[in-house]
Amino acid sequence: MTNLEIVTFEDLEATDVISVELVPERKGLILKHCEYYVSSRRHGTTVTRRYNEFVQLCDVFCAKYPYRAVSRLPPKRVVVGGGSPVFLQRRRAALQRWLTLVARHPVLAHDADLRTFLCESSSRLDKPKHDEFVLAGTQDESTSQISIDEMQAAFVSEQEQLRLVQLGLNRLYKIFERVGGRCEAERADIREVGAALSALAAAPAAEPPAWLAVRQAIKTAADLATTMGESSIEEVDYEYGAGAKILLALDALGAYKDLCGRLTRGLHGERAAAAAAQAHSAAASLLRKRHRFALVCCLEESRVARAYALAALESLQEPLRTHGIAHSRIATLWADLHSTLTYTHTNNKTK
Repeated sequence: MTNLEIVTFEDLEATDVISVELVPERKGLILKHCEYYVSSRRHGTTVTRRYNEFVQLCDVFCAKYPYRAVSRLPPKRVVVGGGSPVFLQRRRAALQRWLTLVARHPVLAHDADLRTFLCESSSRLDKPKHDEFVLAGTQDESTSQISIDEMQAAFVSEQEQLRLVQLGLNRLYKIFERVGGRCEAERADIREVGAALSALAAAPAAEPPAWLAVRQAIKTAADLATTMGESSIEEVDYEYGAGAKILLALDALGAYKDLCGRLTRGLHGERAAAAAAQAHSAAASLLRKRHRFALVCCLEESRVARAYALAALESLQEPLRTHGIAHSRIATLWADLHSTLTYTHTNNKTK
C-alpha cells in the first residue's frame, strides 16, 4: 500500500494542541452541570463548552464520516451536588483526548463544524444530509491500480495487527495502574507506621531508662516515617507525559476497532447488494465506488492508529523508569526506618 501516505505522530501533533479545563464554578441548583474551557493552539481560541455540545459534535462526525475512526466520548453521568472530583477530572481528561484526536485527524481537522466548535461562541450544529462519500463527490480513481481484493486483504491484515497492539497496550496500562496503586498503598502504610509509632512514643514520663531509650528511638522513627510518607514521589503522568501517549493510543485504537467492526458488517452488505444488482447499472457502480472508498478510508485510518500506537510504544521506557524510581524510593524509606530503629537498639544493648 505504498500509495497511501505515511502518517507520523509528529505530523499529527503539529496540527493542533487542544486543552480542555474545567470551569471552576458549576451551574445548576440541584443537578449541577459542568462547563469546560476549550482552547485550540491552531486557531488561537478559547471557548466555553458543555458535555452535551461534545456529544452533538460527535453525532455530527459519526453521521458525516461513517468510514472514519471517531473515538467514543466518555459516558455521561448526572452530577448531583457537583460530582466526585476524581470523576470530573477523568472525564475532563477523556474529553481532551477525544477532541485532540479529532483536531489532529488528517480529515476531521479541516471540518467546518469542528472549526465552529473551537471558534464560535455558539456551536449549535445540524446533522449533515449526506455523508463524506457524497459530500466529496467521490469519483477519485487515484487508487484504481489497487484492486478491491488487495485492499480487502490489507484491511484484514491491518485489523488483526492493530488488534494485537491494542490488547498489548491495554494490558500494559492496567499493569502500570496496579503498580502505581501499590506504590501509593506503600506510602499510605508508611504514614500509618508513623502514626502507630507516634502513639507508642507518647508513653508516661516516669519510666525505666531502657524504656526511655526505646521510646526516643521510636519517636525518631515516627518523625521519619511521617515525613517520608508525606513526601512527594514521581508518578506516571497520564495527562501530559508519556502515560498520556498510551491513553491517546488506546483511544485511537479503540476507534479504529469500532470502525473495522462497522465496515466488516457494512461492506459485506454493500458487496452483496452490488453483486445482486445488474453489473453495469448505475446503482451497482455506485456501490462498488462506495465499497472502494470505505476500504481506502479504513486503510488511511490504520495509518493514523499506527502513528499513535508507535508513539506509545516508543514512550514505554518513561513509565517503566518512573515506576522503578518510585518503588526504589519506597524501598529506601523502609530501609531508613529499619536503620533508625536498629542503630539505636544496638547502642542500647552495648551500654
